[in-house]
Amino acid sequence: MHSIITDKDWFNERFYDSKGWESCWRSRDDPHRSFLVERISKFSPNSVLEIGCACGPNLYGIAKKFPDAKVRGIDINPVAVQKGNEWFKGEGIFNVKLEVGRAQELEQFGDKSFDVVFTDAVLFYISPDEIKHVVKEMLRIGRVIVLNEWHCFNKWLASLLNKYHYLKLRCILSRRRFRTLNLSFKTKSAALGLFVGHWVRGYRTLFGQFVPREKIYITKLPKELWNDKRWQRWGAIIEVVE
Repeated sequence: MHSIITDKDWFNERFYDSKGWESCWRSRDDPHRSFLVERISKFSPNSVLEIGCACGPNLYGIAKKFPDAKVRGIDINPVAVQKGNEWFKGEGIFNVKLEVGRAQELEQFGDKSFDVVFTDAVLFYISPDEIKHVVKEMLRIGRVIVLNEWHCFNKWLASLLNKYHYLKLRCILSRRRFRTLNLSFKTKSAALGLFVGHWVRGYRTLFGQFVPREKIYITKLPKELWNDKRWQRWGAIIEVVE
């Protein structure tokens, strides 16, 4: 399997066939998903949108907790969307609808059309030249934003790792593919993104361009949620409450 670096890589169906998505569906009781669902639940939403929902394991927990809520998800991979809709129907859950879509293309949703808009390990695939548009659109369509992403707790370390991964990817990627990705490494802003295996960002600064900083809450994830040193180092819940 090739490395998954940008969100566009998920569009390729060969990365996950139906059996691969079955594994994703079975992960709906993973501790980090339960933690994320609990953070979302405190807002008692009547409508929820997950951007990058895969086959819907997070939305399963939300739909169970709020059976009368309008629950929506978009994902770039059509196989994930198809399988997820089938599995929800098979579980007798009818308030969830998954559609093919991308974080960069949210124009179909009206202003403040969801109580909560959230992501789970999705924005760290979005390149620095796209992320500002994405978060601005999320703020437009959602009353509350909840992210489970990589936050830049240590800018010095992130900058160092960014240089390391730049050299590493230049060696292993094709010249054409690296030429496209190379533009993203030229950013000097931690808010827009530094590449440390995925994009890590200063979300307080990023969202602070659009909302008062006192409305932005960042909580480091408990280490026991992830058996992964990178998630233990960078993982955070980012909440923006307008």
